[in-house]
Amino acid sequence: MKGSGWIKALFMFVGAVEFAVGGLFIFFPMQVYAWSGMARSVPPEYIQFPALLIMVFGLMMFNIASDPAKNRNLIFYCILFKAALCSVVVYNWAFGEISSLWKIFLGFDLAYLIGFILALRAIPHPPSR
Repeated sequence: MKGSGWIKALFMFVGAVEFAVGGLFIFFPMQVYAWSGMARSVPPEYIQFPALLIMVFGLMMFNIASDPAKNRNLIFYCILFKAALCSVVVYNWAFGEISSLWKIFLGFDLAYLIGFILALRAIPHPPSR
């Protein structure tokens, strides 16, 4: 697909970020919470399991980056993933207290969400059978 370089770069970059953030929360959950000023109210495994899921999404983004046209159908799931996180953060920010770390995640994830939507629109639908 001609002109898909930015799409490959986007998914490779976001995949790497997701993988790195997930890894931090898996291996250093208490340190991340302490650094961000969040109170730890749950056992580490409640943090580590979602962190592993974030890493799985990172792997999916690497897969998309390898061939965006072939993996176009997976982009929709990335959009849902980012929309879900953004919705949860916005809701909790509007109706309660939220750590500045989540506000930072929101900023990045809104940018990723927009990029994913643009990528999905830029990749033509596969021909009908």
